[in-house]
Amino acid sequence: MGTFYRLRQNLRKTPILYRIAVGNAFVIAIGAIGGTYITRLLADQAADWWLILIFLATGTTLSVVINFWIIKNALRPLNELSSRVDQVQKGDAQIDPQFLQPTDPDVYQLAATLDSLVRQIDERNLELRALSEHAINALEEERKQIALTLHDDTGQSLSMLIINLERLENQLPSEENLLLEKLAATRQLAQETLANLRKIVYGLRPSILDDLGLVPAIRWYAQTNLEEAGIMVEINANGEVEPLSPLLNSSLFRIAQEAINNIIRHSQAEKVEINLSQREEDILLEVKDDGRGFDLGSVREEALQLQHLGLLGMQERAELVGGNTELSSVPGGGTQILISVPFNPPGEEKDE
Repeated sequence: MGTFYRLRQNLRKTPILYRIAVGNAFVIAIGAIGGTYITRLLADQAADWWLILIFLATGTTLSVVINFWIIKNALRPLNELSSRVDQVQKGDAQIDPQFLQPTDPDVYQLAATLDSLVRQIDERNLELRALSEHAINALEEERKQIALTLHDDTGQSLSMLIINLERLENQLPSEENLLLEKLAATRQLAQETLANLRKIVYGLRPSILDDLGLVPAIRWYAQTNLEEAGIMVEINANGEVEPLSPLLNSSLFRIAQEAINNIIRHSQAEKVEINLSQREEDILLEVKDDGRGFDLGSVREEALQLQHLGLLGMQERAELVGGNTELSSVPGGGTQILISVPFNPPGEEKDE
């Protein structure tokens, strides 16, 4: 029993090519010996042709079955490696070649190489994720600083300019019609500039997001931009969402902002529905429109080629806070985006 076990272990460590060659040689030898013996036996007994056919069919069947069994066992490590690769495709980040260590050395080396590549890709993904998170956070902070500077400095300067122009208009005599008209036109231009500046500031970092929270900020941005584009919007929050951290507020608002901008630019929708709700430990943000829709596969490919990264940006922002993105769209049937993020994203401490 021990000798047979050692022989079997040594055979398992033999490369597949040699195992198949040895197995086929064994089948050929057995077939040759058995065929010679049966032929001689049938010849001595002057057997009928049907008996010869029976023995021939039996021998062929046995040869095929034995050869199939040998090849199946020889290729088993490849089948196991294929199963592990399928697991990697489904989300398991490692292959772990140790399960193939006592088997074919060539397959083990292939598994080790694939595992090394998967680990390297996983490490690079983590590095890229960290860099992306740092870039997004830095961008958000810079937007906040720029918005604050524009609001406090440029906005205040324009406000003072408007006030001074009004004072000049009030101090000039009514006879100076031409000058009064020019001052009025200049004041109007300054007011329009201030209004546009405030729109830019709110786009960079709406103060309503910090002051009142996520739902009012999304409602303000959606109504301001969608209704201006002639698109009806319905926003449902129902007051069930608990107060969120600044990180989640910023991430979900930017996702909703990008979704709204995409709808305005591409969807040709007439109605948009935005739902924000709480489900156990997750926050759900859903944006639906009745627009023209699109084919997901072709749009993803075109987005990468043309560097139109709106959808990918939304997915990246959701993943950075531990969330998931579900996108469904049918040409002519509208588009639905569902974002699910946990209350406590990775890297963020729970509130005590």
